[in-house]
Amino acid sequence: MKDLKKFLAILISTLLVLSMAGCSSPTDNKQPELPEETPAVEQTGMKPGKYTAAFRGYKSDVKVETEVDSEKIISVKVVEHKETDGIGTHAVDRLPKSIVDNQSVKVDTISGATTTSYAIINAVTDALKQSGADMKKFELGPSTPTPKDVTLDTDIVVIGAGAAGLSAALEARRNGAEVIVVEKMDITGGNTIRSSGAFNVAGHKLQIEADKGRKDVEDFIKFTMTGGHDMNDPDLVRYMIENSAGIVDWITEVGFEARIGETYQSFTVPGYAPGLIIGLQEYFEEQGGTVMLSTKATEIILKDGSAAGIIAEGADGGKVTINADAVIIAAGGYGANLDWIAELDPNLKGFVTNNHPGATGDGIVMAQAVGAAVRDLNEIQTHPTVHVPTATMMTEGCRNAGGILVNTSGKRFTNEVNYRDIVSEAILSQDQGFAYLIINQEIVDSNGNIQGYYDIGVLQKFDTIADLAKFMSVEENVLQETMDKWNKAVAEENDPEFESKFSWIRDLSVGPWYSVAVSPGIHHTMGGIVINTNAEVISTEGQVIPGLFACGEVTGGVHGGNRVGGNAILDCLVFGKTAGEKSASYVNK
Repeated sequence: MKDLKKFLAILISTLLVLSMAGCSSPTDNKQPELPEETPAVEQTGMKPGKYTAAFRGYKSDVKVETEVDSEKIISVKVVEHKETDGIGTHAVDRLPKSIVDNQSVKVDTISGATTTSYAIINAVTDALKQSGADMKKFELGPSTPTPKDVTLDTDIVVIGAGAAGLSAALEARRNGAEVIVVEKMDITGGNTIRSSGAFNVAGHKLQIEADKGRKDVEDFIKFTMTGGHDMNDPDLVRYMIENSAGIVDWITEVGFEARIGETYQSFTVPGYAPGLIIGLQEYFEEQGGTVMLSTKATEIILKDGSAAGIIAEGADGGKVTINADAVIIAAGGYGANLDWIAELDPNLKGFVTNNHPGATGDGIVMAQAVGAAVRDLNEIQTHPTVHVPTATMMTEGCRNAGGILVNTSGKRFTNEVNYRDIVSEAILSQDQGFAYLIINQEIVDSNGNIQGYYDIGVLQKFDTIADLAKFMSVEENVLQETMDKWNKAVAEENDPEFESKFSWIRDLSVGPWYSVAVSPGIHHTMGGIVINTNAEVISTEGQVIPGLFACGEVTGGVHGGNRVGGNAILDCLVFGKTAGEKSASYVNK
């Protein structure tokens, strides 16, 4: 922990400026003045017109145009932004209407998209001040809605709208069931939408035809079991990997274009993780499914020992009862529940997390309350390369494509593409507990996610090794020697120091180069609800709980003591599809 505190002190100067204001009147950059012949407005009056302002969002400046008359806000429009699809875009689409409807800048932000929300709110506030508004009038919060209790009936209710929940819902709907999905956040996507969007596959025809990637299912099963320290449930691992090739065909069947990654071991869809989530939700709703946002499940209903629905809290605070013949728990893990994590593993106290704020373990708690068995709750994975000040995870694609990790002496110290827990331990063992990730332009160009890190100011760019060395506070000749050794190792496909694999790795001989200081952060929770290969929940007595299913990070056993990178979304898709199919069969029997 001392190392981590030193690391935080060193990095504090790199904190991003999260809000950057700029504004202009309808005609120029000066405060608008009333014509001499116009009577002075009262304190609460505004000069009618359109006013613009721009504040920093998560990835870009968010430029907002606000139109007012003398008394009220007429319209709010986001006219320019580059915020993340499926996250920031929810704030862009929904917050302007909320501001106009409530005639207030004191509106609720969109959970999961708070940075973009505040950029819009700040821009509207700035515009109102330009217009001469009395801000007290527009800083009254919206009236509190009267809670209303609601009762709904459906065949299947799904808790959680990440990749697992949406896959389950879509497949259940495709099998003829009426399905409602409840999501406690204001947006869908869970942890998936924050990921790179890549999922591992073994034995797909594209891999076999290209003679690249993981062609052998048995080899990948062994790799996954070894990565999980052989703590995994072997039946779940085999089921997931044997169905991995089929899941590529499934996502193609439901409307996606499956694309094989350059390493041939993983696949993505256009738009990466946001594209996957947006597509799954759209396909589900087009099939007649229902997604209820801002609806937090609190209890699973049991009748005569079988799942019979859920109780939830609605957006207005009212009680929502959903009667159903089957329940699918897909509420995600507990990687954002830092207090619980510290109890389970005191060594992780003080670590940052890159999980979305809704990953608090609710689904596990609800399942335990109805007798479900759980396992491996103390198995919590750190991702080795996290930019601590912003909790931004640097995707495995950086290292898989040839990025290296260098310590404060300017030297490599580990096999960068080893299992995550091993690389994390190696970084924490270095002086001050952090390292520098180094990549070049070719690697940035290979993956749209990596370009995004530069866009938000996390990655720093350097035209020379000398400038890079200065950024890292290391001797230029030492860093140059490290780079030369790496480039030679790649050329010869032989890394005598750390035995890295070279089937897809690039060298770093040509700049410009990019770097960021990284240290481990909480990334994935391997423990959770016990299930079988039908995604059925198992009780503490070892029996199936009728009508209760679970999938995704809320479950335990698939990943054992350490998750292999690229297996999380595969887990969500395979067991999500299975939960949807099996629950539909259950309610239709």
